Amino acid sequence: MIVRDGDWKLFDYDFHTGRSVWVMDDGDRTHWRTDYPVENLVRQNQFTRHATAGNAFGEWTKVASMPLNLAHSENLVRAHSEGDDRYVKRWLNNGDNRAWRSFEGHL
Repeated sequence: MIVRDGDWKLFDYDFHTGRSVWVMDDGDRTHWRTDYPVENLVRQNQFTRHATAGNAFGEWTKVASMPLNLAHSENLVRAHSEGDDRYVKRWLNNGDNRAWRSFEGHL
């Protein structure tokens, strides 16, 4: 059985994590796409934001939770390793990345 998503064909699926790997051949090149389910993480972050609304920042306050592949693709892991806190803060304060924030407030 072949599972398709438009021109994409399912190559691999991990039932434990929900990660799926898709492949598409356009005649010249083979393209790969990996999908990660993030709906539960986004909902959990939203719940935590609402539950901690109005709380003051303290030490060891978790401010975000995101998939590791996103942290790498957005260069957050490298920036953190290099001590570039300004880059990490700017990324986390960007409203487009709000889904990954688990605590409100400006960093």
